Amino acid sequence: MLALVLALSSGAVGGLLVAVLPAARSRLRNLVVLFFTVGGILGSWQVARLVWAGERLRLAGQLGGLSFSLEPDPLGVIFGLIASTLWLFTVVYSFGYMAGKAHQRPYYSFLLLAFSVTLGVAFSGNLVALYLFYELLTLTTYPLVIQERSEEALRAGTKYLLYNLAGAAVLLLAIVLTAVWGGRLDFAGGPILAGGFKIGLNWLLFLFTVGFGVKAALMPLHRWLPAAMVAPTPVSALLHAVAVVYAGVYGLLRVVYSVFGTGLLAELGVGALLPWVAAGTILAGIIVALRQDELKRRLAYQTISHLSYILLGAITLHPWGLAGAVLQMIGYAVLKTAFFFCVGLIAEQTGVTRVSRMGGVGRVLPKTMAAFAVTTMGMIGMLPLGTFWGKYYLLQGSVAGGKWPLAVVLVVSGFLNAVCFIPVVVKAFRAERTPSPAPEEGGVRVALMLAPTLLLVVIGLGMGLFPGLVWPGVQAVVDWFF
Repeated sequence: MLALVLALSSGAVGGLLVAVLPAARSRLRNLVVLFFTVGGILGSWQVARLVWAGERLRLAGQLGGLSFSLEPDPLGVIFGLIASTLWLFTVVYSFGYMAGKAHQRPYYSFLLLAFSVTLGVAFSGNLVALYLFYELLTLTTYPLVIQERSEEALRAGTKYLLYNLAGAAVLLLAIVLTAVWGGRLDFAGGPILAGGFKIGLNWLLFLFTVGFGVKAALMPLHRWLPAAMVAPTPVSALLHAVAVVYAGVYGLLRVVYSVFGTGLLAELGVGALLPWVAAGTILAGIIVALRQDELKRRLAYQTISHLSYILLGAITLHPWGLAGAVLQMIGYAVLKTAFFFCVGLIAEQTGVTRVSRMGGVGRVLPKTMAAFAVTTMGMIGMLPLGTFWGKYYLLQGSVAGGKWPLAVVLVVSGFLNAVCFIPVVVKAFRAERTPSPAPEEGGVRVALMLAPTLLLVVIGLGMGLFPGLVWPGVQAVVDWFF
């Protein structure tokens, strides 16, 4: 129980402490941020160890007459480990990226608060807790989206709030209907609505899909996400690879397996349409990405595409599909975070933010572009990167679940990802023009950004070469629901 409290409270306590520290004490502030981030990670890993050992961890109470519970299960543990581990990399990267920039105190304060809230989403034991933390995640990440305080950032922040609060309003209606029809809201004990079929469940599934689909960036609910690219690069990495978008995907996984269940979902008309919504988002997202010249927007639309890989795997309603979805969650998060870190390094060191200006970047930033090239392979789903195994099981689950056209979608998407990013790498290394003045990959500030980037690439390679390292966690999730 202590581990659960430590994981959930570390970020909140650290964020409040940073908020009252003098702005001039930057070194002390960084130590505080690092200390409480590590505390959250240690708590999360201890929670995972206990849950995988079969122990039940539960914190419960009443909130306005509603039962509120935190009770991590194998799926929540996986999300919590992804978030907490990658948060540490983001914090270290931020120490380099944010050095010398304005508004650092609120940046680190809300970064830590969002950390606790994200773990709250992961460790929620019922829909009430999930909804509360889902809402708080929007509010704690909004200041990070508008960190630059520019007119463009404020417009993006407004769009971010409008989309996500509207989605949360729809989600609240879905939760109320679930409470009435299902009689409970806890995830433990099997699917909430497994008791029988009721008229109106198609509409309920539609409401859940919209409510969680906003953060999961399902098209056409995705428009907030490219706009939010105005945020600092570490925030973009969190939005697109860790916290916000994964909260939406995690919510949809909960809807499929903890609210409806595979048997009931297979009977619903909307449930039969969801794989094709995911497939359409996969293809449309990467096609739109191909047209983007701005690097971060290209990555944003590619994120929209890849998030639906996870949803597609879940709604194959097959153990292999779910295994692929979980493997994709892990592998993609690691490499996409590294991808954003590479783009941030390029922008900070050369001022280059567009594909059309990438010529010569590889000559002056060889380590960064080497990492960029490896993560490109990961986005395609090639060995020896960890994302290969996610894609492999997604293909297996699609065919085994009787939805072989979805496997074709995955293959086509891999080809389009190659078209989207391989020419960027070739252009960076082959072109003769180099940025002026030529930057260097040296110094403490660059090292703080480059080290976590390269380490994430190594981890991505390790998961590809030794998939058994993460398989026990994946198997635990599959066994829990099947």
